Amino acid sequence: MPEIYVVTNRKLTGKKSLVSVLEEAVRAGVDGVILRENDLLPDELYTLACAVKDLCAGSGARFMVNSSIEVALACGADGVHLGYGSLPLEAARRLMPGKTVGVSIHSVEEGLQAQSGGADYVLAGHIYPTVSKPGQPGKGIEFITLLASAISIPIIGIGGINDRNAGEVIDAGSSGVAVMSLVMESRDIKSTVTALRHSLSK
Repeated sequence: MPEIYVVTNRKLTGKKSLVSVLEEAVRAGVDGVILRENDLLPDELYTLACAVKDLCAGSGARFMVNSSIEVALACGADGVHLGYGSLPLEAARRLMPGKTVGVSIHSVEEGLQAQSGGADYVLAGHIYPTVSKPGQPGKGIEFITLLASAISIPIIGIGGINDRNAGEVIDAGSSGVAVMSLVMESRDIKSTVTALRHSLSK
């Protein structure tokens, strides 16, 4: 069954708190949360991470902290997600034995490097135009197709994904999808996640 990941951005949630948004998303059945609040100080990120971990506990949703290995370890997250400027994959692997380590990639070459370095999955994008990458065209479904033919670890597509196009991302070879603004800005998170789930199961 294709998976749904939510990547956080508390600046998009309006009057709702990030924790309340994630509580609704987890209750709606998302498979994973990647806490990506890179502007927070370590102590602030740790406090938030502990709250999100508690939400995910027992729900079946995996909890990943973006970039900060120290916070991921301190709060007992399921793993860490590495992006631009993070510690090298090999170092993260040494520091987090037995934990999940994912990597953001933007090319097939980066996907091959992530696989050879021991990544558990790659977050590949951005697939479609998205407000978080203004003025940058999406890489398109072809990127997922090429990536899927080159690597064997799970691919999670990200960037401009919604219930109208998620199915073709899966058909191209992705194991799941990740969304940010779709959930962060949703007025009815349960309906949003349900529609996305339905589009993945067609």
